[in-house]
Amino acid sequence: MIGTIIFISLISPIRFLVILTQASTYYFPITIIPFIGTIWFILLTITIFLLIVIIILNWRLRLRNKKNKEQFEIIERTNELKHKALSAMMNPHFISNSLNSVQYLINSGQYEDANNYIAMLAKLMRKNLDTAGNGFILLNEEITRLRLYLELEKLRFQESFSYDIIIGEGIETESTFIPNMIIQPFVENSLWHGIMNSGQNGKLTISFTIEDFKDNSVGYKLLCIKIKDNGIGIKKAMNNKIDNHISKGIEIVKERLKLLSIKMEVPQPIMIEDLSSQNIDSHGTEVVILLHPPLYKTQI
Repeated sequence: MIGTIIFISLISPIRFLVILTQASTYYFPITIIPFIGTIWFILLTITIFLLIVIIILNWRLRLRNKKNKEQFEIIERTNELKHKALSAMMNPHFISNSLNSVQYLINSGQYEDANNYIAMLAKLMRKNLDTAGNGFILLNEEITRLRLYLELEKLRFQESFSYDIIIGEGIETESTFIPNMIIQPFVENSLWHGIMNSGQNGKLTISFTIEDFKDNSVGYKLLCIKIKDNGIGIKKAMNNKIDNHISKGIEIVKERLKLLSIKMEVPQPIMIEDLSSQNIDSHGTEVVILLHPPLYKTQI
């Protein structure tokens, strides 16, 4: 035993390990678990696949939304330019009618009234020029412009009609924007083809109210604009019309509102009703303009 120990100590450690390794063989049992066939592997594979699909779909959806947004911005900009062009078309028509009124006063020998008319017209033209290129205008500015126009027409027609402008509750005229020049053509039509042809003192009412509207369980706050007169009515007025300048102005308004609502499915924004159809004793015309929230804006 002593000799054996001495012999082992005389050889190198590396050699000793080789001898020891060759002397005995050890076996370690290894059990291979078939994980690929387990339910956990299947669930993990499905989860990873679904995550990859979701990521791809999300990426494609974002890409599509980006393209749609870019196209929408182009359409919006195009429509905005069309609104400005159509709005600018209204002013020459209005100025032409106003100059005709000045000519009438001068030819009638009403020189003082003609002078007052020119002063008021200059102020109104300045307002028109300041807002000619705007797609939208503050409601209080539009009302101021309407009052100037109506005062001019009262002077022109020798106070043969009166008017009221009514502002409903909940309407902030100094922070509410409406499309530019959408009311004046209907007011002009009421005066020139409704009231002036009736042969009696006319009455014109312009009102602004907020109305509740529900469509497909979605509620809206509509800005309702009504122009009501006690003239001869739309049916008789259509038969008596000779020129079509005002009709063109109304068609421009309809086209503008159509462009503004091109991305929405909204009811007809303009309704014209002959009041004689409601009652045999009533007469006149009522124009109703309904503006959905995208068609009027509120400045915060």
